Amino acid sequence: MGKIESEKQNLEEMIPMVILPDGYRGKILLVLIIRGETSMVALRSGDLWHREILRNTRAEMIRSGLTDVQVEEIGGAYLRFEADGSIRIWGGSDDFGACDLDFAAALVRTARPSCTVVVSTGEVA
Repeated sequence: MGKIESEKQNLEEMIPMVILPDGYRGKILLVLIIRGETSMVALRSGDLWHREILRNTRAEMIRSGLTDVQVEEIGGAYLRFEADGSIRIWGGSDDFGACDLDFAAALVRTARPSCTVVVSTGEVA
């Protein structure tokens, strides 16, 4: 394994790829986390505003001792757990634009393999 691959593996071991509480209904943000020559994409949630999710993710890195990382927004969306147990992703961020909804869904599927993840285009009631 090369140095960059080793650093990427270490970064992914130190940082959860997805933070998504059970039953969550709200905004999500895809972020790019950069450390030296390595980077990873992660999904974060947990605030009313996409910009606050970004700020909280930067604070998360500092609390984790990762003071040498950069965190950049990729784009946002909305997510909710449905009554049938599925997870729906749709929309975008006024601040950062829409993320790649299919990529966000793929990340959620890795964290929630027993859930059906549905991507919707347009507005969802």
